[in-house]
Amino acid sequence: MSQLTKPSKGVKRSVADPSHSYHSLTPLWKKARAILQGQSNVKAHDELLEAEYKNILLPFSPSMTQSQYDFYRSEAELPGLTTQYAKTLINALLRKKSTLVLPEGLPEDSKEWIENNFTLDGKSLFNFLDAALWEELQTSHCWVYVDRPKVSDEEFDAMSQEERMLIAPYPVIIKAENVINVQTSIHPITRVKTLSRIVTRYMTEQYNEGNPWHPDYVDTVADHYLDASGQLVIDYYRREGGGNYNEIKILNGEVKQEYKEEIGAGAFVKYDTAMPTMFGLRLTRIPAWPLNGHYEPIEPMLIPLVDREISLYNKLSRRNHLLYGAATYTPIVKSDMTDEEFGELVNAGLGSWLKVRKDEDISVLETPTAALADMENSIANTVNEMAKMGIRMLSPEAAASGIALEIRNASQTAQLGTLNVKVSTVMRDVITFMLNWKYGTMIENKDVEFTMSSDFAPVVAGENSMRLVSEWYQGGIISRSTFLRIAKYNDFLPADYDDASAIEEIQTDPLAQQTAADPELDIEE
Repeated sequence: MSQLTKPSKGVKRSVADPSHSYHSLTPLWKKARAILQGQSNVKAHDELLEAEYKNILLPFSPSMTQSQYDFYRSEAELPGLTTQYAKTLINALLRKKSTLVLPEGLPEDSKEWIENNFTLDGKSLFNFLDAALWEELQTSHCWVYVDRPKVSDEEFDAMSQEERMLIAPYPVIIKAENVINVQTSIHPITRVKTLSRIVTRYMTEQYNEGNPWHPDYVDTVADHYLDASGQLVIDYYRREGGGNYNEIKILNGEVKQEYKEEIGAGAFVKYDTAMPTMFGLRLTRIPAWPLNGHYEPIEPMLIPLVDREISLYNKLSRRNHLLYGAATYTPIVKSDMTDEEFGELVNAGLGSWLKVRKDEDISVLETPTAALADMENSIANTVNEMAKMGIRMLSPEAAASGIALEIRNASQTAQLGTLNVKVSTVMRDVITFMLNWKYGTMIENKDVEFTMSSDFAPVVAGENSMRLVSEWYQGGIISRSTFLRIAKYNDFLPADYDDASAIEEIQTDPLAQQTAADPELDIEE
């Protein structure tokens, strides 16, 4: 985290002012996002030459001007190793279908809804996890919020049963920069420590009749909190006067907005209040979960690799600058030719020229070939350091069944396994809440089984161990469902294997029927 110095006594702020922990982590979020989102984002991060060397691309001289820095920035080259590593981590976690087991008594289409129609726009659970993990790897502070389409009592009463079943809660990903304040306290009813307040700040788009094509951006705040009776209240605020911004930063199609301390400036006015209900009863919890289980923001998990890539980025950019300097030359002409004749020579297209008198001389520095060699060695050393930290991927070992890629660094492997457990636990809570909100059930978290990646679940090592598990099943020690789950985890069966369909197919297979009738039948291949 960045170190901040703040007064120990709280200063009165508005609902829109971010917390101190938010301010301390904002520089890390910006840095990690810039590196992970590619070269255009890094260069946009360094649009202005800042004091105290806060740029990712460091100027090679304290006296460098903005125009000189712009030229140097145009030569810069981002390797993109951390981005590819993050994508590989996500692919490793999602390469298999997630395991979801719902309790009995739910409608038949409940699992289909969760797996294939999870979000408001009809995206699958896989698509949601892909986006959530990408956000989590960048900031380690991704939030999941569950909402429900707003339907009035009159509209709900006028709907048919089929239309009512189409109304379903849906999850929303909230980025770290939009969660400006988080508080936990003891719930007044359950007496358990829980999330008692979360404040989000974001830009809303408002269209007007005079300009239905382009929106006005309004600075908006949503304050979610539990009142004295432990029930959820949501107060909505917006900047006084509509809060329209004259300028909005948009990079690669995404609105970029920073929230700074504005004590005493830009009053926010409450314009609406909501009290969400579940089948007529007010909610007694805030339906928001941090994806990694940490309510307070923590340092992004990939920051060590991000810092190494920033070092590599600066070295590559400095090398490029040296290369461009070494690759240029300036012809020198010693002659008494006229300016017109010299102009004709210059127009021949041989590059930049210097004209001096016949009795004058010019000396030049040698090309920095030695410095280039040293820079190449330094770049190679930094790449090796990043490889030792986990960037380099190895082929899977024969005994490591169910693992697509083995990460060289053991701590990174453990970190990935821990992330899998955290996300699986949080998503189980999210799915349980969504099921209860849609069907009016009272399912508990323990009734739902969800594992995002079976690659990091306990696995059986090798064929001999799997043969032992088969003997357990044949001996009645374990159930068929347990046997099939172990077989799927270890890639002995495909993840989408349907046991009921397989049994039906076996029963209609002539070869299987013949073998069952005569077990000692010798089948020649």
